[in-house]
Amino acid sequence: MQGLRSAGGGAIADLLRGNWSLAFAAVLAYIFAAVTYALPIVGPSIVIALIGLAFERTGIRFPLFLLIFVLFVAWGGASYTSSYVQTATMDQTIVLAKVVLITFVIVNVTSDSWRIRMFMIFFLACFATYPARGTLVNFFIVGYRWFGRALWNFIYGNSNDLAALTFFPLALSIAVALTEKPGWIRKAALAGCGVLPLIILLTQSRGALIALVATGLIFFTTYSRGKRMRALLGAAAIGVVILPFVPKSAWDRFAGMKALTSTATISNADAEGSAEARYAIWRVARAIVAENPVAGIGLGAYPRAHATYAPRVGVPVAALGFRDTHSTYLNVAAETGLPGLFLFLATIASVAIPTDRVRRLAKGTPRAVQLLALELGLLAFLLAGVFGSFGKLSFLYIQLALMWAIADVTKRELAAGAVGPGARSRRQVAA
Repeated sequence: MQGLRSAGGGAIADLLRGNWSLAFAAVLAYIFAAVTYALPIVGPSIVIALIGLAFERTGIRFPLFLLIFVLFVAWGGASYTSSYVQTATMDQTIVLAKVVLITFVIVNVTSDSWRIRMFMIFFLACFATYPARGTLVNFFIVGYRWFGRALWNFIYGNSNDLAALTFFPLALSIAVALTEKPGWIRKAALAGCGVLPLIILLTQSRGALIALVATGLIFFTTYSRGKRMRALLGAAAIGVVILPFVPKSAWDRFAGMKALTSTATISNADAEGSAEARYAIWRVARAIVAENPVAGIGLGAYPRAHATYAPRVGVPVAALGFRDTHSTYLNVAAETGLPGLFLFLATIASVAIPTDRVRRLAKGTPRAVQLLALELGLLAFLLAGVFGSFGKLSFLYIQLALMWAIADVTKRELAAGAVGPGARSRRQVAA
């Protein structure tokens, strides 16, 4: 108990003496608003954060991925004049422009170890107290579900979106749990490593399940080298705790995935016919891309375009009307054309590839573990994106900004000799 008090007291003292600034506080305010929806302060937080940048002691940084992201948003906004729904394109362009601004601030204020650590802990606290708590209360106590699937509200009101959005905090939980010094923060992160996969399973998202299993296997084979028995025991312990809470309906839905191997059996994949409808919707999306390969049909305009194209393509009734693409990559290609898809993928690659290079240089250090967790969280999100439209969700770009910031700090630590084969102390990196 005394140790727990000491850890808690140390965390509070660290919080009070940290490297605070107006811009960093505004970034955390934005995170609180964007994750929880508890206060309508997204716009004011961005404005204050931008003003606060003028008082930062470090120089302004504008990394390559941010430049490509700006080009992507500009290209999408340029489709306004030819958009199927000009108001939707304008609205989406404004939303993404705000994301560009907060991403710009994040890469400039998360410039040291303390701020990175505080950012990760604060994000996890926001997600735990609102969407995670709300989802579990809805599912187990209130009984609020959609075809037996877990969901919450706002951007978490779609089960597939909720599952995809949970991969980022899951990656943060793993990063904090494996690098934080012993104490209540580490214990809370370890709890998140169990609760967040449970939420993903409760959503019954088949795309998220594929992503969870695939990235879990990669993490096990990459991180657990030399300590696989310990990793196996840890994974088994988490499984024993969470699997009894997953209802039979989820396993039945997952079992239906074997019907997805053929168009002749796809109608048997689920009772609500979502898999069959998704396949038909993809046909419509491909037709839209084929006829609008350069400019696309406008940001946010896909539902209207789908309603126009679907009867011409000839799809079942379930795929008619105003529908979503159920694929990030088809959605981006349809709305912004193939050049837009290229810029979108380049934005991600320009962070993921250099980050992985830095992680390999820092091999054997806690910082490398953090980068690995975030890389796999990003990969899981992208895999789930094959089956859901997530290209306009701010979580993706916040994660890219954090990955870039951690990789940048790691490079500076490597240059200074703070991390590496001769300096692997957890305190040097995580404290």
